Amino acid sequence: MSMADIRDSAPVAATGTQIDVRGLEIEYETSGGPVHALGPIDLTIGAGEFVSVVGPSGCGKSTLLKAVAGLIRPSAGGVSIGGAPITKPHSDLGIVFQNPLLMDWRSVLSNVLLQAEMRSMPKQQATAKAKALLAQVGLAGFENRRPHELSGGMQQRVGICRALLHEPPLIMMDEPFGALDALTREQMCYDLQDLWLERRPTVLFITHSISEATLLSDRVIVMSKRPGQILAEYEMTRPRPRLLDDDEHPEVDRVSREIRRLLGVTDHATTKKAS
Repeated sequence: MSMADIRDSAPVAATGTQIDVRGLEIEYETSGGPVHALGPIDLTIGAGEFVSVVGPSGCGKSTLLKAVAGLIRPSAGGVSIGGAPITKPHSDLGIVFQNPLLMDWRSVLSNVLLQAEMRSMPKQQATAKAKALLAQVGLAGFENRRPHELSGGMQQRVGICRALLHEPPLIMMDEPFGALDALTREQMCYDLQDLWLERRPTVLFITHSISEATLLSDRVIVMSKRPGQILAEYEMTRPRPRLLDDDEHPEVDRVSREIRRLLGVTDHATTKKAS
């Protein structure tokens, strides 16, 4: 589906599930004593909402994602998904990490179908769906290639297709474009925007990129230095699909400047002008 197709089509009903985080705190035991890594955090992500989390390195963004997925046990508070408390790893989701974690001895198609094998999905239907997803992200004709034959961006597209194959109501992405060059990151943002607009799952997206966050999100969460807490939330309301060169849009300009101020990023051009 092209950008024009999405722009002209009727709004898609959300298929996602709600996330509720209440009083969440994470503390790690280390040889030097306990480390308070995160919280307290209170956060609700609505069904079908795309929420990005930005903040300085080490602030607990990835820790928050892992806690929501049930991969880390809270020290205090808790997480509910779709109203059900998370007490163990949550399986009804798709996860995409910075490294796509592909198996090099398997073909592109076979890597995507690993999701189907783990979930005992009907093979014929899963194969058709995998091929359709690969085509949607520009990988038609690459089904039988091995991961080492692909660029980094192509490998990450395979990882995203694998995460989407079972049509999960929740997608969690931890710096998925962090290792890619600037042009590839831009295309990946557009690919992800198209995929989300078509399906409307709930997305929790961890990133260091303010431009990615303002492009993709319904809401941007800004976290403080460790122990990570929520400093601010910004709603992004401009129409979709969006472009990365919308940085002069009043909403994008205002939110980007406020996030940089909160994170202590100096605008050298403004500083020189003021002096």
